Amino acid sequence: MATRNGSEPYSIAKLSDGERNAILIAANVLTVPAGTLLLIDEPERHLHRSIVSPLLSLLLKEKPECAFIVSTHEPLLPIDNPGSKVLLTRSCVYEGDTVGAYDIDLLENCTIIDDDLKRTILGERRKIVFVEGNEHSLDKPLYSLLFPNASIVAKGSCREVEDAVVGITNTSELNWVKPFGLVDNDSSQPERIADLQAKGVIPLNVYSVESIYYHPEVQRLVGDKLASVVGGDLGEKLEKAKADAIKAISENAKHLSVRIAEKSARAQVFSLLPKKGEVAAGGKRTAEIDFAKCAQDEEARFQVLVSASDLVGVLQRYPIRESAALDAIAKALSFANRTQYEAAVQNALVHDAAAVSLVLGLLGSFPAELIA
Repeated sequence: MATRNGSEPYSIAKLSDGERNAILIAANVLTVPAGTLLLIDEPERHLHRSIVSPLLSLLLKEKPECAFIVSTHEPLLPIDNPGSKVLLTRSCVYEGDTVGAYDIDLLENCTIIDDDLKRTILGERRKIVFVEGNEHSLDKPLYSLLFPNASIVAKGSCREVEDAVVGITNTSELNWVKPFGLVDNDSSQPERIADLQAKGVIPLNVYSVESIYYHPEVQRLVGDKLASVVGGDLGEKLEKAKADAIKAISENAKHLSVRIAEKSARAQVFSLLPKKGEVAAGGKRTAEIDFAKCAQDEEARFQVLVSASDLVGVLQRYPIRESAALDAIAKALSFANRTQYEAAVQNALVHDAAAVSLVLGLLGSFPAELIA
């Protein structure tokens, strides 16, 4: 019988597999007679990693009259038991069906295991990419196709992505993970972009992930595939998609330009906040921020792009998802709706390596270890 947090006793059959395994290992170790040699093979295969070293270390202390040989990939176990002898098995040589020789090193000091040694034991750090949005957003499926060798985790907001990357980075000695963050540019100020990059978070070259899905080069890619099936002049469709998108964007000029003006004004306000040590040093800082001028300047910039039919420029700076432009593009290219168009983009990335290269180039530059 077992209890948990003051609960009523319940059958051991109701324990999880990991809990049962922990109890069985402990029971086997604690009940053997003195002088027993115990062989424990890869306990991490049967236990949650967080309890492997604490449990085994406790059992070793409880049975000092016994000898233990533990085969493991858990680097914390020798660190937590500095009095133990540690052999690192690097490889073996077979003679027929049997092992004829081992390449083994005796590690004299295991109070610290450096990354090179961990890499020998565990392989390369597992890559995790934290992205914005949720399981149903456009971000995760796109990045899953672009970075197939990494685990993609949706974390909601930019701040949550930032916190996840920083948290794992600051505890690198306790995990074997290499974290990355990918976030929308959101027309962030250069100082903010530099701050994110310093923390291992990569802002895109464009305002948001929609700017990639609906980039003219991506439109051409998926439009060409559909035109080969349903017919029609692709050039004419692309021109119509551009014209319809610019028209839809123009109808939201005030809203889109004000959204960016608000970000600019907030950045100016935040820039006035004192940095560490400035308050103690004394002095003062004053400024006047003309919100109306921020809005006017941004609207003028917006109109320049629209007048030039610069769709790429608009995609890079403004939240076009807050207009009817995306639906207009999809329909102009003969797709039934946005959902069908976006699925076509993802399908192209599954089957076309050139499409992957194209989209990676549009997104920006990435660390080589993320792409590898």
